[in-house]
Amino acid sequence: MLLHDFLLRAERYHANRPAYPFETGWRSYGECARRVRRAAAALRRLGLKPGDHVAALAENGPYYLEVYFACSLAGLVLAPINIRLSKPEIDFLIADSESRAVFFDASCEALVEGTSGLVLIRESGPVTGALNDWETLCGEGSSHFPLPDGGDENTPAHICYTGGTTGRPKGVMLSHRNVVSSARNKIVLGGFQRDDIWLHAAPMFHQADSWACFSFTALGARHVFLPRFDAAKAVDLIERFKVTGFQLVPTMILMMLEQHGGDKRDFSSVRRVLYGSAPMPLENLRRCGKVFGPVFQHIYGLTEAAGTVAATPWPLLDHESMGDKLRSCGQPIIGVDMEIRDGQNETCDPGQVGNINVRGANVMLGYWRLKDETAEVLRDGWLDTGDVGFMDDEGFVYIVDRAKDMIITGGENVYSTEVEHALYEHPDILEAAVTGLPDPKWGEAVTAFVVLRDGAAATEQDIISHCRELIAPYKCPKKIVFKNVLPKTGAGKIAKAELRASGDAT
Repeated sequence: MLLHDFLLRAERYHANRPAYPFETGWRSYGECARRVRRAAAALRRLGLKPGDHVAALAENGPYYLEVYFACSLAGLVLAPINIRLSKPEIDFLIADSESRAVFFDASCEALVEGTSGLVLIRESGPVTGALNDWETLCGEGSSHFPLPDGGDENTPAHICYTGGTTGRPKGVMLSHRNVVSSARNKIVLGGFQRDDIWLHAAPMFHQADSWACFSFTALGARHVFLPRFDAAKAVDLIERFKVTGFQLVPTMILMMLEQHGGDKRDFSSVRRVLYGSAPMPLENLRRCGKVFGPVFQHIYGLTEAAGTVAATPWPLLDHESMGDKLRSCGQPIIGVDMEIRDGQNETCDPGQVGNINVRGANVMLGYWRLKDETAEVLRDGWLDTGDVGFMDDEGFVYIVDRAKDMIITGGENVYSTEVEHALYEHPDILEAAVTGLPDPKWGEAVTAFVVLRDGAAATEQDIISHCRELIAPYKCPKKIVFKNVLPKTGAGKIAKAELRASGDAT
């Protein structure tokens, strides 16, 4: 089964059902499928061939949904790019993915300025030179696009970039089998139905939400889009469209809770809220439950496994019966095997801490053009997640540490080495170490410990402004701690564990 088969299924069985809001009404799945067929044919006329790589830069919306399916139907490999990155970072990803075309919307137009030699496809607007208009592509020609004969589900569907410990992102190659399996797993996990109304509140370029494009289309359910996260707008959309579910990181859910305030907002339609990327303190979970009801489900996943690999049970057990299990990430989901392994790659006993390994049809093909890095994490069909944890005797998994030096801030993964590379480009900095320190709002705050060169006088704001020119704002340090010397290990390496343990931000 290929990714676009989900849309073709909706076209066959749910042609007249509403797919997403459009102007003053709803666009049906039948019309959505016809648009995607015409667009796929147009992409071929533009010279794009099966197997070509293309990139997407856009906010959440129908455009992104249709691009996902049109690329699959045309046999293209899509690289969804984080629109929060800086232009140099985006330029690197477009080049590294060897993309021949870029899909973008008005909000990302500045991020593709100066791009040459690529097919450019804007969501809407005048057609000039190499610039093409998506609405025109969706409206021209016949919708009878010749479907591929069968197709190999093990061919790449997406290249999804994730942070790299070397300071450069790694392109995770996900096959059609990976993505389809993940979407199926989520339907089973959530018990989702045709009458669901899903709010795309998390970014559609991210594994936190891309799965929902496919799962809810397969069901013939409704999609509602929030272009970029805004707590007040999210609450309004929930009330307006009677949204039944969404997925966000805890920080964003708490922001929505603040919007509730003393006013009585109607969240009675919501029956499932998935949260992940960071733990939810139990007190915050109780606060959220009082407003939304007992609808929260903790999930654990990673890009290399096309999303979720574990989740808390559903229906949820109450707080009293769950006990400490509320602090867990739940149990492996159907379709995923999980083992905790020690340093000798032997399976750990319950309660013993080790590396979390997973296996399933959702596990990636490998890293794009990175054979050595792929070999390090993929062994005999098992993926070493890089996370450290343990499982209890009932199979509940608890994460006690993460991949070395990774920081999770506001649900985004930030690798310290990437930030350090930016810091070291400042002429006043002699030494730098970046780590995450606990923060009540962001989960972890990116914090830089720096030693200035003799006679240098760079200020905290000077250094943060310098970083903003090189990397995405969310990766930049929120605080700079000036030191005379950084602690070292016996081997002469900077002792980041000591910096983290000290929590010294004064």
